[in-house]
Amino acid sequence: MKKSVFVTGASRGIGKAISLRMAKLGHSVFLVARDEKALDAVADECRAMNANVGYLAGELTDTSYLDIALQAAVDAHGAVDVLVNNAGAARPESMQEANLEAWRQIMDLNFNSVAYLSRQVLPAMIEKGAGSVINISSISGRSGSAGNGIYSATKHALNGLSECMYEDVRDHGIKVSSIMPGFVNTSLTGDMGLNSGNMITPEDVADAVEYVVSSSPTCCPTEIVLRPQLRP
Repeated sequence: MKKSVFVTGASRGIGKAISLRMAKLGHSVFLVARDEKALDAVADECRAMNANVGYLAGELTDTSYLDIALQAAVDAHGAVDVLVNNAGAARPESMQEANLEAWRQIMDLNFNSVAYLSRQVLPAMIEKGAGSVINISSISGRSGSAGNGIYSATKHALNGLSECMYEDVRDHGIKVSSIMPGFVNTSLTGDMGLNSGNMITPEDVADAVEYVVSSSPTCCPTEIVLRPQLRP
């Protein structure tokens, strides 16, 4: 069954890979991110696979923009059947040196925008009796490391939200899944001095999203952990 998929952070990396995979599978896709030029390029790649695609560039911490984007997706595709909360940012620095205003902005993007979008789409999913909310979290949501305070905190929060959201909506036929990759070969890991060739690829994460979207209505993959097979 073909679905309407709304993907945040769709202009590059994991979000781009997920968008292209959903388009390849024949789903309609609606793409959001800050970079309009990059979104347009991803949309062109989706159209090349004959997908029904729309996009709107903007700031994901702006709830007015999120409302407009969601309405545009509904107008274009009739509904939001699958919400993929992928957009995120990191800021490596220790707690004692933290720029707390910058940390607040990361919390707004990594967590608050997810909560807002999920709150907005769930009533229609409940009315329909079906839907999926897929949150791209991180293995950092299960552990901590020096200099990773705000990113790890947002991902711990996201995992907790996902678990509670699932309990809220599971009896309405709605899937909620938290996908937790380790090191993924994207711009977020480019300055870590690691072996990118041993990292998870964005397409690996797209595999996990595909699995959730195509999973049986009698089960829900609530948590998927992806680890690099070889140490980066």
